[in-house]
Amino acid sequence: MDFSLSEEQSMLVSSCERLVRERCTFEARRRDVRADPATPPPAWGDMVELGLAALCVPASAGGLGLAPIDAALVAQALGGGWLLEPYVDSALAAAATLAAAPASAARDAALQRVAAGAIVVPLREATYEGGALRAASPHAAYAESLLAFVDGRLLLFAAAATSRRAYRQFDGTSAAHVEAAAAEGVALAQGDAAERAWRAGAMLSTIGRVAEGVGLARTVVAVTTDYLRTRKQFGQPIGRFQVLAHRTADMLILLEQAQSLAWAAAMNRDERTIDAAQVMAHRALRTIGQQAVQLHGGIGMADETPVSHYVKRLLGIEIELGDVDTVLTRFSRRES
Repeated sequence: MDFSLSEEQSMLVSSCERLVRERCTFEARRRDVRADPATPPPAWGDMVELGLAALCVPASAGGLGLAPIDAALVAQALGGGWLLEPYVDSALAAAATLAAAPASAARDAALQRVAAGAIVVPLREATYEGGALRAASPHAAYAESLLAFVDGRLLLFAAAATSRRAYRQFDGTSAAHVEAAAAEGVALAQGDAAERAWRAGAMLSTIGRVAEGVGLARTVVAVTTDYLRTRKQFGQPIGRFQVLAHRTADMLILLEQAQSLAWAAAMNRDERTIDAAQVMAHRALRTIGQQAVQLHGGIGMADETPVSHYVKRLLGIEIELGDVDTVLTRFSRRES
C-alpha cells in the first residue's frame, strides 16, 4: 500500500500543522480548558476558515467531498495539538452520517450548515425509554444540532429542543448531559437506511479518532525524547542510558504501527482494517502514555507539565473508541 502523500495532501497537512503551532500551544490549551464548557474553543473558527468543517460534506451540499484519508490526515495533524474542537464529531461523524442518509430538505440543510461550520454532534451510547432520550456526549454543550439513532430511526434535534447540562471531562474536552423527547426530533431515515447512515458516521468517527490519537501520541513521544535529551543524571543526559533509549525506540515502533493501520483503515474503509486499527490504537496509546509519564518521573504527573494533560487525552480517546475486548473478539472471529 502506497502511503506517500500527494501535493494537495501535503499542503493540507502543512496548513493544519501551522494552525496547531500558532493557535494550539500548550498555554493556549490550558486557557481553553478553563473557559466556559458551553462555549466552542476559539480555534474552531480558524478551522472553519481553513475549510476543515467542509472536508467530508459532498460537493453537492457545499462541501469539499474529500476522501476519508484526507480527513484522517487532518485529524492526525490537529491531534498533535491536544484537539479540543469538534472536528471528528461534527466535520467527520455528523457529515458522514448525514451524507449517507436519504436525500431530503432537512438532511440537505443540515449538511450545508455543517459545511459552513455549524456544530452537529451524534449522540453515542444514548438510552431511550418512555419516549425520552438521554445521553452524555462530548461537544454536545455547544452543538447547534444533535443526531441520534433511536428506535430504528435517525433523528435530528435542534439544540433548542433539548435540555443540556455542560461540564468538562477529565481530559479537558467539553461535554454535556442531554435529554430530549423523541417526538421533538426530525426523522431523516428509518429502518435499514437509518442504520446504514449511523454506521457510516460511526466508521468515519473511529478512523478520525484513531488518527487523532496517533497525532497526539507523536507529540507525546517528541516531548518525552526532548526531556530525555535535557534531563541530566550522573553528568550526562538520561537519554543516553541504553535502557531508556530502548524504551523510547519501543514507543516509536508502536507509534509507526498505529499510524500505518490508521492510514490503511482510512484508505480501505472496510470493517476488518478499521477493527485492526482500533485494537492497535488501544495498545499503542496506552503504552506510549504510560511510558511517557514514567520516563518523565514525578514531573510527568504535574499539572504544569504538558505530558500530564496529553496522556489524559490519550486515555479519553481510548474511552471514546470503546471496549477493545469487543472489537478484538469481533476481529478474531472474522479472521477464523
